[in-house]
Amino acid sequence: MKPKLGTPLILYLAVYFTNKVLHGAEIRYQKIEKVALALVSSARKLRPYFQSHTIIVRTDQPIQQVLHKPDLAGRKVAWTVELSEFDIAFEPRGAIKAQVLADFLVEMTM
Repeated sequence: MKPKLGTPLILYLAVYFTNKVLHGAEIRYQKIEKVALALVSSARKLRPYFQSHTIIVRTDQPIQQVLHKPDLAGRKVAWTVELSEFDIAFEPRGAIKAQVLADFLVEMTM
């Protein structure tokens, strides 16, 4: 369904990469760097949505603290600069299973 303008979009990040998806040095990234890479990749592929909506990122990783550290270097600085053009808010990820069940009950209740 087409999202309504002005409503925030929620992006859940749970990262599990295989070696078929990652290439070269990406295989050796720490888990938090893989989560940041997933966010950057999502922003690149979904650019029109990221530009026109507030994006709420829900994850169990402290990605916001990592991307906003003043002593960043290398690729993390490039990722932070690339993501700074978007309106991104970070929230801790709750229990997804319970939320999905609640949403299903709301949709199926007549």
